Amino acid sequence: MEPEEIKKNAEFLIKELSGKDIPGEAKLNCRYKTLTKFAKIYGITDPKYVGPEEDGIIACHGFANAFTVKSFYSLLIGFKLIQDGKERPLLLNPGKLLHAGNQYNWENCVDIKNGDKLTVTAKWGKAWFVEKNKMFFAELLATVTNQNGEMVCNIKSNLGIRPGGY
Repeated sequence: MEPEEIKKNAEFLIKELSGKDIPGEAKLNCRYKTLTKFAKIYGITDPKYVGPEEDGIIACHGFANAFTVKSFYSLLIGFKLIQDGKERPLLLNPGKLLHAGNQYNWENCVDIKNGDKLTVTAKWGKAWFVEKNKMFFAELLATVTNQNGEMVCNIKSNLGIRPGGY
């Protein structure tokens, strides 16, 4: 892809994405075995995270890592835009997508429990282009709720797309 086309695509995405909702939602079922295995990976031994199933364990905050990236991939793979009168995918080459970090916020959120059914919805935050390396970056702002509509986590993820991927 020529440098002019790369810059044109980046400018288009900055204009089109910032502040817009991402259509669809990602779903996740939380199971006891998954929650406890994930906590144990981090060396957590507190029974509220790894105790017997009948004790009603909760997910450690690190569990958010288990569903964040997967949720974003499922939301973004089918994301379409209209550029120059033609439909195009956000990701021209999904192999160029980079996960560039997460920030989690549990303020005013309830704990994730065994049996919860989580729904992830997202919108675009700010987007920018780094001329020097031709990288396109964007923030994804996600809200995660349980089956009762209660918020369990807010996520800000940064993604990068290498040249040729956007």
